[in-house]
Amino acid sequence: MSCRFVRSLKGRVLLVLGITLTLCWAGALAVLLVYTVRGQSSLWDSKLQAIGTKILMAIPSGATLKPSFGQSLKLRDETIPRDVNLTFQVWTERKNLIVRAPDSPRVPLLPSFIDGFTSATVNGERWRIFSVSDSTGEVSVQVAMRHSVIDQEISHKIFAMLAFTTLLLTVAGLLMWFAVGKSLRPLTTLEAAVRSRRKFDLTPLPVAQLPTEIRPLVESFNHLLDQLDQAMQGERRFIGDAAHELRTPLSALQAQAQVALRATTLEGKDAALVKLLAVAERSTRLSDQLLDLARMDAGVHVPQKSLADLSELILHVSQEFDMQAQQQRRAIILALTPCPIECDVDEIGILLRNLLDNALRYTSEGGRVKLSCGYRSDDGRERVCLEVADDGPGVPESEHEAIFRRFHRAAGNGGRGSGIGLSLVAGIAQLHEAAIATGTGLDGKGFSVRVLFPLPAGGAAQVAQPAQPG
Repeated sequence: MSCRFVRSLKGRVLLVLGITLTLCWAGALAVLLVYTVRGQSSLWDSKLQAIGTKILMAIPSGATLKPSFGQSLKLRDETIPRDVNLTFQVWTERKNLIVRAPDSPRVPLLPSFIDGFTSATVNGERWRIFSVSDSTGEVSVQVAMRHSVIDQEISHKIFAMLAFTTLLLTVAGLLMWFAVGKSLRPLTTLEAAVRSRRKFDLTPLPVAQLPTEIRPLVESFNHLLDQLDQAMQGERRFIGDAAHELRTPLSALQAQAQVALRATTLEGKDAALVKLLAVAERSTRLSDQLLDLARMDAGVHVPQKSLADLSELILHVSQEFDMQAQQQRRAIILALTPCPIECDVDEIGILLRNLLDNALRYTSEGGRVKLSCGYRSDDGRERVCLEVADDGPGVPESEHEAIFRRFHRAAGNGGRGSGIGLSLVAGIAQLHEAAIATGTGLDGKGFSVRVLFPLPAGGAAQVAQPAQPG
């Protein structure tokens, strides 16, 4: 039996059905054999007993019985066949043969004359014998049937019933084969439909004709196809949006480079190069954000979480922006409390950089950006709260939720952002099971973003070794 057949669902079902039918056939054969042998033996014994008893009862009581071996009477129809398989004898005093069948031997069929059934060999042949005597024991009747006749009839009945049982189970097996094949035919049709599909055809598979047991599996596969289709659609949108976002800074780079080449004075070239550098910085920031977003969307990155102090991470990232803040004449204010969290240090670094960069770009010259962290009770649970607030123009409340969607820009931002940074923040927060809340910024104006992290296992434990984002 091939391994492929055993692995096949249809093969397994048919194998089990075949074994079951074979066992049923063997069991039925054994039962029929025992029943037929016992039944036929009892039937012939009953016939012999009935014949012997009637012959005995037909003899008149007190009649004088003498041996008579004259020629038998002739029948009118000489063509009636002789039954040489059934014979009988009538004896008196167990020594005088009074009447016998024409083909019966002259010696007693059962010399012991014991009443009842027995099997004995007479003249080299096996006979089934029934002997019965009257109440005085003087008259005995012995009736016999050849064992070969009984065995032959039993064999015929056994073979007939065996043939019938075999035919019946064969028909049942064929019907089961047909039923299994028809039940699994929708799977074959489904396989053919999947193989004939075009590339990237992720429409759900039909489940209406499938068996109830197979339908949940195909529905789960359809759910997976739907998720894959959504991922592919998101990838297509991402590629289109990324191409659109990169087109503007690349065009600006080309334009500023041409301006620098055409400038006739050193001051003009310097001004063009300064603008060229600003566009290059924006392009670098945009490409970094696109790469981070693509890596997060791919779903291949699993956060490598460890215990780290959020205040030290904030301090480290804020130092990276000190020079940029001084050039833009913005102030970075820190209000930090040691707060250990379970996090991926690199991911939290990306989150902090995007929040701080976003706040600095949307804060007016001379403005302030405040970074703080501490413990905060939210919905009856204590959490670690990171907050980045500014005193800029703020964001309309109606767009607080929309700004966390990728490539979305708040109205009136002047095109200063790509709409990627806050979507990265939302994705990283989700990976860390953190909640995001928005509100007004410093002094009742501006904009603030709060990220609420769950407490690490063991509560507010001390960080064993301070970590820094890469």
